[in-house]
Amino acid sequence: MKRFSYHKPGTVEQAVTVLRRYEGKESVLAGGTDLLAEMKQDLRTPVHVVDIKGIEKLGEITTNADGSLLIGATVTLHSLSTSPFLKMGWNLLAQAASKVGSVQVRNRATLGGNICHASPSGDTLPGLLCLDACFKIIGPQGEREIPAEKFFLGPGQIALGPAEFLTGILLPHISLPLRGVYKKFTLRRMMDLSLVGVAVLGELDETGNTFRDIRIGLGAVASTPIRVRKAEMAFTGDKITEKRIEEISLLATEEASPISDIRGDDWYRKEMIYHLMQEAIKEIWRNRP
Repeated sequence: MKRFSYHKPGTVEQAVTVLRRYEGKESVLAGGTDLLAEMKQDLRTPVHVVDIKGIEKLGEITTNADGSLLIGATVTLHSLSTSPFLKMGWNLLAQAASKVGSVQVRNRATLGGNICHASPSGDTLPGLLCLDACFKIIGPQGEREIPAEKFFLGPGQIALGPAEFLTGILLPHISLPLRGVYKKFTLRRMMDLSLVGVAVLGELDETGNTFRDIRIGLGAVASTPIRVRKAEMAFTGDKITEKRIEEISLLATEEASPISDIRGDDWYRKEMIYHLMQEAIKEIWRNRP
């Protein structure tokens, strides 16, 4: 690991000042589970490391007056997976957080870090798309918000400008009885990257046999996490049957564009989408109240 200067600002404003001063030579440290590993391998060689864990409000989860939920960027994945705030549809994010790495990793890794690492296989990302999350950003020009679907530009590429950093994740109020399920397929049972990640968030009608609303997010099957809108639209309002679930799951595979790499071929990833989709949808359907 190459030598670097370490900075630990105590406020958001101080962090912006430091990032602006060392623009182009800096990296933000949240949990450090990705950054430090990459620095040890000389994959990233920042001259200045700016640790934002000392900014107290970034480690909090708060409910807003309008019923929305604000999750600070440095909230750990362990805290998310056990948070009493993440109920109903928001539980989709808790499920995803619980499947990242090991207990030790989740105690250090943060939601903001998982987002900004922008790995297509990031476990929390498909669920954030389904929940219509919005990311709060701050920089020299002030604060702004970016919808999750516009934040990811490619593997490791995000829509942050110079000296900007992520401060929080805003989840809109859920007024509907939405239920979420996250399914992850890996080659190993524990501590492995997703070969395919499938997040499904759905609301059933009074009969329990039709989706009034269904949202489907996929990870590790394109250059960014994606929502499969065609499959969602095709299923909304349709009567749920075993055959229809199979048809929608097949339609979702057509919207994905996975690559073949050392961990799996593209056709295999599509096959996993097909099966995990069915599992997730049936879990919501069969466990209806």
